[in-house]
Amino acid sequence: MLQVKRANLFDPMLAREQIHQALAGTGPTLLISSSAKFAPENESFKSLLNDHSESAEKIAILIETSGSSGTPKLVALSAQAIRESAEITNQFLGAEIGDRWSLTLPLNHIAGINQLTRSINLNSLPAPGDGEGAQFISIVPTQLHRAIQNRDSLFNNLLAAKKVLVGGAPISEKLISEAHECGIAIVTSYGMTEMSGGCIYNSLPLPGVEMRIAVNGLINLKGPMIANSYFGDQESTRKHFQAGWFITSDIGEIENDELKIIGRSDDLIISGGEKISAIKVEALIRSHYPDLEIIVIGISDIEWGQALRVVVTGEKHGLTLAQIRDIVGVQIGRFAAPRSLLYLEKMPMIGIGKPDLVLLRSAQATEEM
Repeated sequence: MLQVKRANLFDPMLAREQIHQALAGTGPTLLISSSAKFAPENESFKSLLNDHSESAEKIAILIETSGSSGTPKLVALSAQAIRESAEITNQFLGAEIGDRWSLTLPLNHIAGINQLTRSINLNSLPAPGDGEGAQFISIVPTQLHRAIQNRDSLFNNLLAAKKVLVGGAPISEKLISEAHECGIAIVTSYGMTEMSGGCIYNSLPLPGVEMRIAVNGLINLKGPMIANSYFGDQESTRKHFQAGWFITSDIGEIENDELKIIGRSDDLIISGGEKISAIKVEALIRSHYPDLEIIVIGISDIEWGQALRVVVTGEKHGLTLAQIRDIVGVQIGRFAAPRSLLYLEKMPMIGIGKPDLVLLRSAQATEEM
């Protein structure tokens, strides 16, 4: 039986100690999940634990994926994978023993947990609050954008940091330029729970990490920080973990040894027989309205099978579905023009920087064809 214990995420210092013990093999496997499906008292999950014989060293952490576009999974990470991720990241960023990481991300996701594992690797304590006193700060693009706009205490801490790691969601070239102009030493991060967090920095793989693009366009990743499996889910494990590689659901390209993320495979929809990239349409609309928070997603459509929906948060700014359709129709084609527009005061999120796609697809449109 695999002995597990819920991590205490309400007390970062206690969570750090629990993780330290799990990595050292002196404590039980830590469970990081808010889902009833993965609760220790759940009979089905309890049965999985009873049938599992791997030690805590083999599985140091069981952590839930965000599940932004579907059912969450439980990722099994070994102590070795977590240690490798922390050490390689710290070395790549030039961190020294005693340097501190921030606590600017929530601890219920791998990016938040990595703030603690990297601190453990540096034999230091993380800096609470908005990163005051931290040499290294982890944030999502939304936090960076707001800090630059507000010029608040987080902004000052970003300026003082040696490096600022930005990930969890796509970041625009405009925001990258703004950060550089302000003097913030940002490093863009791409990764996922299944790779113990970020493993591609500034579009380049960390030392020991390999990347390739499969025939179907999917990004494949390999490295010492790869997860063991999806715990208790053999079908998903066989699909995504193959011969030492993790098969992502993201489509990308490699140009001049740099990884370019095009979008998720489920961002590609077929509407009336035409293949349309939601990411391509989103980028076009953003280029016309750079100050608006906009995402484009695929939804079911009775007539076309699938169609695109534009989601805009904040004030409406007078943007209409007709204007959007004209822009897309002229520059891409009428077949790619979105058929619904949804205005929201605030973007519903699951995980760090990830929109709740299930909710956005089911919400009643503000305007539609």
